[in-house]
Amino acid sequence: MQTLRVSPINVVSLAMALLLAGCGPQSSVGSSPGSGGSGGAGSGGAPEAGPGGGSGGNAVVDSGSNGPIDGTSNDAATGPGTDNDASTNPSDGGSTEGGFGGVAGLEDLSTVKKSPGCGMAAPQTDTAWHAYNVTTPMTRMGSLMRTYYLKLPANYDKTKPYRLIFQGTNCGGCPTCVMPFDTVAGADGVIQVALERKTGTNCFDDQSAMSIDYPFAEAADVDLRQKLCIDEHRVFINGHSSGSWLTNEVGCIYASAAQAGPAPPGGPLVIRAAAPHSGGLPANTPCSNRPMPGMWTHNHDDPLNTFMGSVNAINRALKVNGCTGSYGNSPTAPYAAPGTNNTCHIFTSCPKEFPVIFCDPATGGHEGNKFYEANWQFFMGF
Repeated sequence: MQTLRVSPINVVSLAMALLLAGCGPQSSVGSSPGSGGSGGAGSGGAPEAGPGGGSGGNAVVDSGSNGPIDGTSNDAATGPGTDNDASTNPSDGGSTEGGFGGVAGLEDLSTVKKSPGCGMAAPQTDTAWHAYNVTTPMTRMGSLMRTYYLKLPANYDKTKPYRLIFQGTNCGGCPTCVMPFDTVAGADGVIQVALERKTGTNCFDDQSAMSIDYPFAEAADVDLRQKLCIDEHRVFINGHSSGSWLTNEVGCIYASAAQAGPAPPGGPLVIRAAAPHSGGLPANTPCSNRPMPGMWTHNHDDPLNTFMGSVNAINRALKVNGCTGSYGNSPTAPYAAPGTNNTCHIFTSCPKEFPVIFCDPATGGHEGNKFYEANWQFFMGF
């Protein structure tokens, strides 16, 4: 185990200010289904109360249209997800007048941004998962020691800026029982980071506006950037069930632009895109108003986390990404991706810099259809 302490930030003040304005099982891919926890609609488990402030509470599920997505004649093959290695051949980035994608304040995310760790010797020399400890900035439970697990690609090149994917598992699942992106990344390689739930808890702190997992993600990001060669413009997050709630939350808070984070060293976390599976987005999440590209997957017959949880998250993304309409009336086209059986659609009114894709199989329950190969295709489009 290695330990890093980073400078504290005023996470509590940030969360409280925004507050005035959650969980379910995942097995590892290919393993037997989990139990599902005790949650009702919109939550796959019962989040635990945290000492010293706010309980996890119940998931908030807003009302909304649940009509079908209507396809259009637009060709999704020209949208995001094409096999274009941005580390060697960046996309054109579209209009940067006033900011990337026309959004004021956004730096050009189509460029490669090497982390301070480029050129540093790797902290591990194999392709196994290894655990590292970080001390978080202050949380509602105080400053906490947390653990993340790191998996490097084969033949890791300390001079190559890799894509990095943060990942979160289900309530009660083993920390590294996450989607195996290394099996589909090929020669491009990928750095995988599995975030572990706080010791003694069953789920991520995924229903609190003052979640202890936000500063955890920030601290892990700072630690990783100092010792690994990462493309800071291609940091992604993916998760299932409780990890999907976390993915939606971290994605919407840190989407596209630097938010308050532990600095120095290295500056705050930027999430380029998210791929949540079978989760939701609590209404009290302190999201930014920055665009959040994403590829959501949710089975209609999920008995643990309501399908509308993902619909609500998508509706928010459609709004902040500058798309038109909402789920059920925003124009879409089929999105071809491996292993998805024609269940995915791309919202065609979204700017190409900030795509929104929804895969919504009719069946699969809570555990089925972990489309990680399709997610990798999506991530490779950036």
